[in-house]
Amino acid sequence: MSLEEKIFDKIFSSGVSGLKKTDLTKEFASVDLDNILNTWIKENKIIISKKGSTNYCWHKDSYFHYLLESDPKFKYTFEILKEVQISFQKLSTSIDKHVEKLEGRMIVLLDSILATTTNNNNNNVYENSIPKPQKVINLQNFSDDFDSTICKYSDSIGWVPLVTLRNDLSHKYEISEKEFYDLAEQLVNENRSKYELSTGGNEGIMIRGLVYGYVRCL
Repeated sequence: MSLEEKIFDKIFSSGVSGLKKTDLTKEFASVDLDNILNTWIKENKIIISKKGSTNYCWHKDSYFHYLLESDPKFKYTFEILKEVQISFQKLSTSIDKHVEKLEGRMIVLLDSILATTTNNNNNNVYENSIPKPQKVINLQNFSDDFDSTICKYSDSIGWVPLVTLRNDLSHKYEISEKEFYDLAEQLVNENRSKYELSTGGNEGIMIRGLVYGYVRCL
C-alpha cells in the first residue's frame, strides 16, 4: 500500500470523529501532505473543517454524518427536505413521470445544501419497498457476481459503494433493493473472513443503527 493510500485509509477509517490534521502531519512528515489533501478536496473525496480550534479531516460521507450529529440547523433542514421528498413519493401512483422530475430536482437541492457546508453529499438511507414475492436466487452464483463486480468497480484501496453493486446485480437478477441487501448481508455474515464493511455511503446494510455503505474483499 502506498503512502497516499495509507493516508486516505486513515481518514476513511476515522469515521464520524474525523482525524486531526496535525496527527497526519506528524505521522507522514516525509510527504507533501498539504498538496495531497488539497488534491483530494478538489476531487470531493475529503473535507477539512475546524472542530473547535483544530482542523480535522473527514471522508466526505463521514462528514455528512458529523453534520447531522453536531449541527441542529443542518439536521433540521435535512429532515424537512426528507419529509418533502416522501410527500412527493406518495404521489407517484398517479403522476409517476412528474414525480420523477421532482425527485431529480430534490437531489440537486440536497446537493446544493451540502455544498454550502463545505461540499458534502447527501445521505439517503434506503427505505424498504412494498414486499414482493421473493425470487429464488442461487447464493453461489450471486456470490460469484458479487465478487466480480467488486473487482470491476473497486478503487485503489479496494472499496466499492454497495449502491454500485446493487445497481448492477439488482438489474441482472431482477430483484428489489431490499432483496439485494438481504442477500448481501447474508453473504457478508457467512464470509466474514472474506469481506470487510465500512460505514458511510448513500445506502447500505444497517448494523446497530449505522449505515455500512462500502465493502471490499480481504
